[in-house]
Amino acid sequence: MDLIAACRVLVEIGDRGSVTRAAAALEVAQSVASRRILALEGRLGSPLLERTARSAVLTPFARDLLPSARRLIRLADELELDAARARLRPVTVAVPVGCPTRELAVTDAAGRAAGLRLEFREDTPARRAELAATRGVRLAVASVAPDAATWTAELGAAGRRDAGDALRLDDLRPGRTPRSRDDDAGARLRIGPEDDVPHIRDALVRAAFAVGLLPSQLPVDGSTTSCLASVLADGDLLLCTAAEAHELGLHWRRFTGFGVARGFALVGDSENDVTTVGEAVGDELAAALGARARDVAPRTTGRADA
Repeated sequence: MDLIAACRVLVEIGDRGSVTRAAAALEVAQSVASRRILALEGRLGSPLLERTARSAVLTPFARDLLPSARRLIRLADELELDAARARLRPVTVAVPVGCPTRELAVTDAAGRAAGLRLEFREDTPARRAELAATRGVRLAVASVAPDAATWTAELGAAGRRDAGDALRLDDLRPGRTPRSRDDDAGARLRIGPEDDVPHIRDALVRAAFAVGLLPSQLPVDGSTTSCLASVLADGDLLLCTAAEAHELGLHWRRFTGFGVARGFALVGDSENDVTTVGEAVGDELAAALGARARDVAPRTTGRADA
């Protein structure tokens, strides 16, 4: 039985003096109100109404129960109000710095259509993991190895000028070809904060050293702005996705003989949140990350050709 609904009928009978008026106040059929009272009588083990041919009034037992019934109804109403407030509270999601504003807005709009309110917070991979672990946000887009990822984004090298379709790491080897300061061949491949994670940085360093690159040719910058400034001023290259290169107005090339990718997974304290948000806005969030669902295995990390 619905205990709350039955108590509402009981209280209305006490206030209005009849089952008919109680049913009208609750906008239910009189037969429904009567069945609720009968169910409550069975639950509590004592009659609640003194029925005559022309009326029905509360028994002394029922009148004694009215204060408790009112408290129960009030608590139920407060619970429903708290639930409505909780549903309106946004789901905070930590995402990588630099996600396109429009794509995040599209993700937000898709969430609203599914009954979700999303609030995005941009941060570095380490900080996103910390926020998720300490419940500073409800969800975070974690940076993970591609084989453990939900979405992957291929990484390449972006420069200020179009220099072909692909790049071999050994093309950056010192002394391989003469360069001037205005050359866009890129003596350095800069690593931004989003890619300063072991499964990307270490794989790139191993492959670069295998073909004779110097440690100074793989600088790690503290911000994408700093990376971009070096690309524009010195002709360096930026490790990034094709979507990022387009957003920054750079020309992107994929690597040949070597592959590396970002991996992303939605993590949080609540598996229900992860599943709900992933099902509602997974495609839109992938677009904001410049990634795709891992239905096709990303290129495996390997050594560059010498």
